[in-house]
Amino acid sequence: MAEKSSSKIGSFIKGSTILVLSNMCLKAINFFLLPLYTDNLTTEMLGVSDSITNLTGILLPLLTMGLDSAFSAFYFDKEDPDRSKKVFHTLTRFFFMIGFIPILMIAASPVISQILFHQTDYFYIVSFALVSVAFNLWYLPYSLELRLKNKMFLFGLSNLISSLSMILLNVLFVSVLHLGAMSLILSMAIVHCEMLLILLFMVKQKPQKEFYQKSLMKPMLKFAIPLMPMSIMMWILSLSDQYVILSHHGEDAVGIYGIGLRFASLLNVVISAVSVAYTTFAFSSKDDSNAKKMYYYVFNIISVVLLGVSFTVSLFGKEIVGLMTEHSYHEAYQTLRDLMFAQSLYAMTTIIGYGIYFAKKSIYSLISVSTGAIVNLGLNLILVPKYGIIAAALTTLIGYALHYFITMYFSKKVFPCQYGELKVTLVLICLYAVSYFTSELSLMYKIPIWCACAGVSLFLFRKVISDVVKFAKEKMKSKKKKPEEEEAVAVEGEA
Repeated sequence: MAEKSSSKIGSFIKGSTILVLSNMCLKAINFFLLPLYTDNLTTEMLGVSDSITNLTGILLPLLTMGLDSAFSAFYFDKEDPDRSKKVFHTLTRFFFMIGFIPILMIAASPVISQILFHQTDYFYIVSFALVSVAFNLWYLPYSLELRLKNKMFLFGLSNLISSLSMILLNVLFVSVLHLGAMSLILSMAIVHCEMLLILLFMVKQKPQKEFYQKSLMKPMLKFAIPLMPMSIMMWILSLSDQYVILSHHGEDAVGIYGIGLRFASLLNVVISAVSVAYTTFAFSSKDDSNAKKMYYYVFNIISVVLLGVSFTVSLFGKEIVGLMTEHSYHEAYQTLRDLMFAQSLYAMTTIIGYGIYFAKKSIYSLISVSTGAIVNLGLNLILVPKYGIIAAALTTLIGYALHYFITMYFSKKVFPCQYGELKVTLVLICLYAVSYFTSELSLMYKIPIWCACAGVSLFLFRKVISDVVKFAKEKMKSKKKKPEEEEAVAVEGEA
């Protein structure tokens, strides 16, 4: 059993590493191209682009109806050896049909443009965004299939190709062809089409009628129904502030706020990669005797990495934004601290929240995210009109903090597990406080402050880090030893 668990966590680490490294290179390239984007896109252009992109941020989960989560939850059914095939083929057909809804919505793109910007001039950009949603729905089951089959190399390769294409297209459309507000959304539509073709080639499965089970849709929808309003609430929690900003401060403010969000998205290099690999690992390991111990280590290590990045960017945010963006965007540094720590809380919530999905009590996730979203929206409506993007960032942090604490309560109620969350939370609060009081100091003071905080944090998590390093070394030794043993067996056989 121990060897089996070791193999699973080894696969998780391997999968996460592949995805983190592939995403890290591309995010780094995209990050260092930020001056190119801000030099060629005005704050208004970026604000228009982000506002339309956020529309797809609510449309996609609404059309998905939470069935992407049901895909994972129902995929690993040991009592039915064909369950994985039935889930894949059933949902592939479903998402194919649903994908035509955004295509039909293109007819309403002038109306959508009028609602958002009080003019119809941007209807063609809205149309490209809707096409992008359709392609996303069509390739979603193939993406999930690769993830749950733990084919992380192929999944990472598909992400690598699509992300590299996105960067090249962005450069072409933004700085060569000067397509303005349409640039980023047109790139996204093309890349999602490319992603569909790549995944079709990699998965090499066509929907088969014998594995389509209409009866399977009922329990999956029953599981997913509470996730539909949860998707709406998650959108309110993470993206609604931009529409409040748009309403009261215009496209320029949305564009500046978007720079802060792009810096916070640096954490998605770790968050998205680990989440993708963790889904398979978490569901396949939940019945193992040492599963909770493994979850403890995963939560702590990921938290240390995320908090380290959040603290660093928050502390040196003024210098980084000043270096990386054109002058009209410099105000964005004031949003970094709250947005970075909010993203860290989101990732921590995701990992702890798997206990709720193990118990198939998705209603608890709905309660958690709804509380955070409603408080966030209420504070946005009160504070953003007067205080602008700074208030939007703060209310986002408050919303995610509520989501984190409520999820922790419910998850431990249905799946008792010691994650070491008290120490992690205290470290988060301390790092946030230090960055709050020192972010305006000169570099001469910031550098020793950073070194001191890094040293203390590493000391506090020394045992976890030491155990993980020890585990990694043992895995490397066992890999080296295995070929030697196989060779020895072969020699004995010949003798």
